[in-house]
Order: sequence, then C-alpha cells, then structure tokens
Amino acid sequence: MLCEKCQKKPATVHMQQFIHGVKKEMHFCQECSFKVDLPISLENIFQGFLNQVKQHGKPTVNQGQNIACARCGMTFNEFPTSGKFGCDSCYQTFAKPVEALIKNVQGGTRHAGKFPRRSGVMLLNKRKVDTLRASLQAAITAENFEEAALLRDEIRNLEGAAQ
Repeated sequence: MLCEKCQKKPATVHMQQFIHGVKKEMHFCQECSFKVDLPISLENIFQGFLNQVKQHGKPTVNQGQNIACARCGMTFNEFPTSGKFGCDSCYQTFAKPVEALIKNVQGGTRHAGKFPRRSGVMLLNKRKVDTLRASLQAAITAENFEEAALLRDEIRNLEGAAQ
C-alpha cells in the first residue's frame, strides 16, 4: 500500500479515525506522517479517555472534587469538561484524584502488558524479584523464617542470573 500523500513510498503509519461513528482510514509513509496536520493532540486523547469513562458507567472519582489549585484556581470538577489542567501546579494538586480515576478505568497504574523482546527476560525477572521481595517481607512479618529463607535464596538466584 502506498502513502496517501506522496504516492511514492510504502505506507508504514496507519491511522483510524472515528467521527460520529464513521470510520476513516489514513495510510502514510514515515516522512509524510510528520507533515500531515492531524486533529490529534494530548487534549483530544485525554478527552477521549474521559468520554470512555462516562460511556461505560465507571464510577466517578468523588475524592478531590472540592479541591482547587492554589495557583490558577481550577477545581477538579472543571477537569473532565475541559480535558486539561489550568497550570503546571494542577498536576501535583490533582495527583491523587487523577490516579484514582485511572485506576477506575484501567484497574491499576502499573503497566502489565507486553515487553520488548530483547529486554523482556530482564523485565520479567525484575517483576518476579519485586513480587518475591514483597512475599519475603510478609514471611518475615509473620515470623515464618523457613519460608523467608527459601524466598531469600530464590531472590539471590534470580539476581545472580540477571548479572
């Protein structure tokens, strides 16, 4: 498939846009994709995220709705309608309510998806070590020292394999 703009190079960037339920597909080469004026912005993406929350009936975040930014005066209630914050201080002011909003939609704030092939093994080992450390701490708190010793040895084995 050739680029829609230059009609010379193969299309490597494929985009779909839905406007009022009508699907439009666009195909560009890497070079032309930077030159095309697309109606995509962080604001549009965030607004789509908030609309998704409203459509699927996810619970709204009550925590922080009465909070106002000390610098610009924006309240958390204004955020879903505009889809953007008023100033850089808003990110810190509304950190907890936004985190709760993301947890409502995605189920968490930690990525648990695919890994790059080259670094996937290292990332999986790191994640396993983190889980084992939490289990080790729980075993120590419960004074289950035999299990703690086994967990400690497994952590050492994994960390040794990573080096």
